[in-house]
Amino acid sequence: MPVSQRLARKIEQEFPVDSTAVISMLHDVESESFGGEASERLLAAVILMSRGDVDRFVMALELMKEDWRDVLMGAGLGSEGWASKVEEFLAPGEG
Repeated sequence: MPVSQRLARKIEQEFPVDSTAVISMLHDVESESFGGEASERLLAAVILMSRGDVDRFVMALELMKEDWRDVLMGAGLGSEGWASKVEEFLAPGEG
């Protein structure tokens, strides 16, 4: 599934050594599991839950495949106000 430029930039900040692998794994996720293409919100939630740790990333990715709603809730993006949280997380220079 496609990763936006701003999310890729955040991944490079959060995972300086493993960013290429992390982005590749996100690209490899089958979008049919989510009723079509997963949103930037969902992918950002995975990165938020990971906190820059590859092992946590893999766990969040597996949780997303099991029940994507749990990832949104775990990252704090499952309720009202999620859009501003995503904007803040992906803002250039933040981190």
